[in-house]
Amino acid sequence: MLTTNDIAKCESWFDDHGLPYFVESGHETIQRALAPRVIGLWALIALIPAVVVTVVTLNLGAAAGAAVAMGLVVAAAIALGRAIRVFRVGRIGRWALAHAWENRSLIGPLATRALPFLLLFITFLFINTEVWQVSAALPPPLLWACVGIFALLAVAFLAPSFASEIECVGVEVEGEQLVATCKGTPVASAAREILAEPHLATEVAGIRLPKLQRRNLMLMLFIAQAIQMLSLVVIVFGFFVVFGSIAIRPSVITTWVGAPPHYTGPLHLISDELFSVAVFLSAFAGLYFTVQAVIDQNYRREFFSRIQDDLQRAIGVRKVYVALRAHLATTRAD
Repeated sequence: MLTTNDIAKCESWFDDHGLPYFVESGHETIQRALAPRVIGLWALIALIPAVVVTVVTLNLGAAAGAAVAMGLVVAAAIALGRAIRVFRVGRIGRWALAHAWENRSLIGPLATRALPFLLLFITFLFINTEVWQVSAALPPPLLWACVGIFALLAVAFLAPSFASEIECVGVEVEGEQLVATCKGTPVASAAREILAEPHLATEVAGIRLPKLQRRNLMLMLFIAQAIQMLSLVVIVFGFFVVFGSIAIRPSVITTWVGAPPHYTGPLHLISDELFSVAVFLSAFAGLYFTVQAVIDQNYRREFFSRIQDDLQRAIGVRKVYVALRAHLATTRAD
């Protein structure tokens, strides 16, 4: 069996591969952060500046709905910042970004299948008076709240699919498969030793991922998928900005929204109304791409086949890691 130093190398490997929850100390830290008392404390911390912003915004003459929305955005930003730090989203995001870049070729086929019909359908919405009126009437906080709602719906579509894939992958990692998945990792030799001992192999095969560590794998998949979807959303957003700048003249915007277009910044290249419509429709397009990714069997097969090895390796190394920690604890006790 390996030593304490090898345990440290394994934990470093987890961090480098977007798996901070797999380290026991990180797992315990996140469990403490999820305690109701801690969550309540941070909810109070986020609520105080949100109330201050709401009151200040009301005193500046803003509508009550816009002021409350601004306060909610501030509270959400504080909560999001806290979550990113506590749940080590940055470490997971670095791995997901590298994975998305390595598999950028997946975007082309999905875009080829999804974009033509989507653009044909959504362009008619883009030149629809009501869409411009609705988008232009939304203050920025409410506009971004709508984007958040689309994002939550996308997560709801993806979650069951990701959960079932992780469950299937975890069952396969045992015996010879365990040794194969651990090859090239700090626990490669330990995996071979475990396979050589039938009682140890049986014990390791029975190890299952706790809920929080399954969430780590889910978060990896979500971020990797989100990066690919965001790439398509940026393409749609850019298309509408360019098309709208050329085809939708200021006089038309004035007729549609009942007021001359407003411009932020000195260059007057993109009106605020055009920006709002492009953001709203591209967010809707992101939801469409997500649904397409779930139901498109070819894309799902390609996406999961390319990430399956990473998931199996993570689960296999974690099983050996748990066995090593148990072995070292027993050795110290003796």
